[in-house]
Amino acid sequence: MLDLVIGGAKDLRRNLPRDDQHKLDEYLDSVRSVERRIAAIEYRQREATLEAAGLSVSKRNDYDSPPIEIKIPEGDKRSEYMQVMCDLTVLAFQTDTTRVSTYIGSTPNGVSFPELGFKDEHHSQTHHENKPEQVDKVAKITAFNIAQFAYMVKKMHSLREGDGTLLDNCILMWGSGLEDGNQHRRENLPFIIAGKGGGTIASGRFLPNTKGNQGDLLTTLLTCASVPLDRPVGIATKQMKEMTAHL
Repeated sequence: MLDLVIGGAKDLRRNLPRDDQHKLDEYLDSVRSVERRIAAIEYRQREATLEAAGLSVSKRNDYDSPPIEIKIPEGDKRSEYMQVMCDLTVLAFQTDTTRVSTYIGSTPNGVSFPELGFKDEHHSQTHHENKPEQVDKVAKITAFNIAQFAYMVKKMHSLREGDGTLLDNCILMWGSGLEDGNQHRRENLPFIIAGKGGGTIASGRFLPNTKGNQGDLLTTLLTCASVPLDRPVGIATKQMKEMTAHL
């Protein structure tokens, strides 16, 4: 189908101004990029099936774990959807299909949590006006979302990679852009950082009095990931040295 579309696009391209030709090329390149990623995941899935049957076709280190299998959920539970998305993220990292991934666990509207015993959406409950019933629902949703994050962290920790685990070589950040959704406060943002970033992050600690802003945190994490920066991220003014192992 893509080949047919691109073939027709070539005919269209001849009649377009130069600027529109560039726009069309950018669009088609992005479509092809998605196609290549899907093909890479399908290949890794076939490889995982072969290895599960005892037929090794991989050139990875013998100590590395084989690619995980993805099982599409049959139900409509929110946890099942989130966990298959977590599995896809883990597979993408494990097979080096990507080095960066973003996953929004709880969208502002339109998402409910049938496992928790109520149909209220997350956003509506965060404007709770300190009503105990709504505060309790927000707490349950928060615990639910963190449990899904823990599911992904545990899976990454269980997969061997080189001398350690997949988690040892990754950096995961889980958090929120608001401290209190009821009043839209953002002075004290809680974040969970998982993974050691190849030995650049000192993990296994709780840092309650860290001084800095979200830009400082992102700047520090990018530095730990060996991403060169020509300027700080956003309003960042420093790196948060208390997080790092040896920067």
